[in-house]
Amino acid sequence: SRTLDARDSHSGSHSKRMAGLSEQMAIKYRMTTRETRELSWAALLHDIGKIGVEDQILYKPGPLTEREWAIMKTHPEVGAQMIRGLSGMETIAAVILGHHERMDGSGYPRGLSGEQIPLGARIIAVVDSYSAMTEGRLYRKAKTHDEAIIELKNFSGNKYDANVVKTFISLFDGNHADITY
Repeated sequence: SRTLDARDSHSGSHSKRMAGLSEQMAIKYRMTTRETRELSWAALLHDIGKIGVEDQILYKPGPLTEREWAIMKTHPEVGAQMIRGLSGMETIAAVILGHHERMDGSGYPRGLSGEQIPLGARIIAVVDSYSAMTEGRLYRKAKTHDEAIIELKNFSGNKYDANVVKTFISLFDGNHADITY
């Protein structure tokens, strides 16, 4: 995590925010202490495979070419391979591998759909998308919280797990002074 942060401080801070939101999601799902810890670690490390993406692609201020996009799409596999080699990290590796899969099968790297995608990866997909939208990117300005929630709702059921989106939105119900985003 520190290695990625040293290379790309934006990715590091993005991952830390994601870890906090993922932990809150785990609590909502009543996950065990171990499952909560694994989901938080997966959120923290979800983009670790970007270490293998060349700087010209990683920091490109505009849209990626088809070739650049193909390289960028390798980061879940590279990250999962890195983590899979560590004892006790198999579940975390599976979540990292699946965090860009989509409910309708349109995601990558394996084109999984629905329940084929681990729950942790479905949670990370929603948290990652929300975080990316509200933080903005070099090539796209940040959306407001409300705009990001509308987009999650619009893609609920096809890109994102509808129950995960509903649960994620519930994090912001009522007093959300304790929510990290």
